Amino acid sequence: KIGDVGKDVGPSLTEIGSKLSKEALFVSILDPSAGISHNYETYAIVLNSGNILSGIVVSRSDSEVVLRNAEGIDRVLAIDEIEVLKKTSVSLMPSDLQKEMTVDELVNVVAFLAQLKKMSE
Repeated sequence: KIGDVGKDVGPSLTEIGSKLSKEALFVSILDPSAGISHNYETYAIVLNSGNILSGIVVSRSDSEVVLRNAEGIDRVLAIDEIEVLKKTSVSLMPSDLQKEMTVDELVNVVAFLAQLKKMSE
């Protein structure tokens, strides 16, 4: 999400250019599971029904877990319908995004992200 545009699924990109170098931005796109920001770890949830869900745990209480999927949709799950809740080492950000774009497009995306900096800079 950049400012008010996009979905609140991962860390804000509004000032990402102040936080990561261009090289780090390339790594983040090419290997999104290499470094996953705290509070954005992906969880796999196996329900008693056998269905498997994945996403970011938005909140957790004694009675429920709120899971946000890659599309930014929250799902409230009762604790008693969850068989397994496990943190994974795989980012929710899709891998191989570079296969969906040209080299120039990838370079342009990184250039765009790199210029997103704090207003005081």
